[in-house]
Amino acid sequence: MSASEIADNKWEVQASKAPVGTIGGIAQMVLFIGFILLFGYIIGMSIVAIVTPKKESSLGEMYKNMKTDGSTAPATPATPEKP
Repeated sequence: MSASEIADNKWEVQASKAPVGTIGGIAQMVLFIGFILLFGYIIGMSIVAIVTPKKESSLGEMYKNMKTDGSTAPATPATPEKP
């Protein structure tokens, strides 16, 4: 092996290493970890939403039971009074 081949080989080994000692390299790793955590959270909450039972009360039910003055209607519908 010649000296130039050895020098080329050292350059290739050094170039293939991740730049973990620089600010740019650390920022790149933190950003990548942030994306992993974000997508992990999205996937995890999707799984939780799939396996949890649906609640009976929803926004539509609450809207249907709301009175015009903003208070909620009684749980059982009141019978109309006869004059």
